[in-house]
Amino acid sequence: MEPTLKNWYEQSISPTFELIRSYIEGVEEQADLSVLHYKENKKMHVIEGYPDTRVITEYKGLDDDSWNIHEIFCEYFPNLQRKSALLTLTGIFEHELDNLCDSYGRKYDTKVRLNHIAGKGLERSTRYLEKVCGYDVYKTSRERVNVDAIQKLRNAIVHQNGKISDASVLSYIKSVDLLVINESEVIIGKGYLAYVLNNYDGYIQLLDKSIKLSCQK
Repeated sequence: MEPTLKNWYEQSISPTFELIRSYIEGVEEQADLSVLHYKENKKMHVIEGYPDTRVITEYKGLDDDSWNIHEIFCEYFPNLQRKSALLTLTGIFEHELDNLCDSYGRKYDTKVRLNHIAGKGLERSTRYLEKVCGYDVYKTSRERVNVDAIQKLRNAIVHQNGKISDASVLSYIKSVDLLVINESEVIIGKGYLAYVLNNYDGYIQLLDKSIKLSCQK
């Protein structure tokens, strides 16, 4: 059964976010296990020679004579996993908002549909919800400010390969304990993905409040 506008959150968003929470837990578990496997299975080799005897750490064909393998396996690879998961989260969030706009357009057979609105992503869908649907999109709410910052971070990861130069994105990263800048690259810490989902959920619940109030009129 297709979710109704009135029950959009309960019938569509809540089940979707339940699945995403499980996905996030799996990503974090995989990242933790890969770090643990490195720590438990790295090999130490003693290289005797003149004038110095060296100890080299080796793991999966890489050694710390040529690479910083501790950083690679404990930070770089887990960060790649979390970056990829963040892109998945933002994509699902934007997709759900697009679906909401399309549902409204079909229900009321509006002349203006989402694809008639300029822009893309969150900006386009919330403009449609505000201008066409007449919903309050809580532009100045704490939840919306946080969501906007997350979307900007996502854009930096996609378009700048995670290299952060935008002052507002840098300020956001410094304000969140689960994010770190290392040589202009953002490092996503454990727990940030759940933090993002909670922010998305908080903002969508505000939109759901607008929808329910509109349905009562």
